[in-house]
This record gives sequence, structure tokens and C-alpha cells, in this order.
Amino acid sequence: METATVSQAADMLAAFGGDPRRAIQEDAIICLVCGGPFRQLNNFHLRLHGLTAEAYKERFGYNLGRPLMCGALKRLYVQRAIQVGLAAAIRHRPILAQPELRRRGGLRPIALEEVLTRRDTHLAQRTRRDP
Repeated sequence: METATVSQAADMLAAFGGDPRRAIQEDAIICLVCGGPFRQLNNFHLRLHGLTAEAYKERFGYNLGRPLMCGALKRLYVQRAIQVGLAAAIRHRPILAQPELRRRGGLRPIALEEVLTRRDTHLAQRTRRDP
């Protein structure tokens, strides 16, 4: 990877205050590599940067389960899933299907996004308690 691309990515993340959640907006998600606004960061676009969705999420600190799409598109997909009854058809419980998860005792890597969300929640609770 070129140093210009690495510095552009660092500048883009810095522009969002080190918080990758800010790149996901209501009507667009900003690619933290090139800065382009998209409705969804798909595999085709990420391949242009030499990344997979998983590598992109790890590089910028997103949770691995985070969909790389804007809020409006996410809501549309949720609505469709409810209409089709998709949620009722899903019966997968990873802790039962993968015994190694039980052996690990719930240990997993924690992404930057999760750390920031936990911090925000903790600060909000603290401000509610302190008059």
C-alpha cells in the first residue's frame, strides 16, 4: 500500500475525530480510504482499495457485525426482513453451534467502535447521576 493512501486514510479518520461511527450517516457512509460518500460500501468498491469488508472493519475499528451502509438503507433492509419473516426463520445460536466459543468463555477481540460506544454510554450514565 502506498504511503499517500495510508496518510489519506489517517487524515480521513482524524477528520471524524478518531471515531469511525461518524462516517456512517443517515444518507451516506463515507469511505475512510478515499473519502467518497456511498449508500453502501460493497465488496467491489473495497476491492478497488485492496481490502475485504472484514479487513476494512478491522483497519478502522468497526465491529465485525457492523453493516457498511447508511442508516436509511439499513432501515429499508430491516423493514423488508420483517415483511418477509426472515427473523422468524433464523434460529442460529453461535454459542451452541460452535463449542469453541464456550471454551473461550466469551473472550473476543473488542473493536474501537465498541470501546467508543461503551465510553459514551458510561459518560451519559455518569452525567445523569451527577446533578
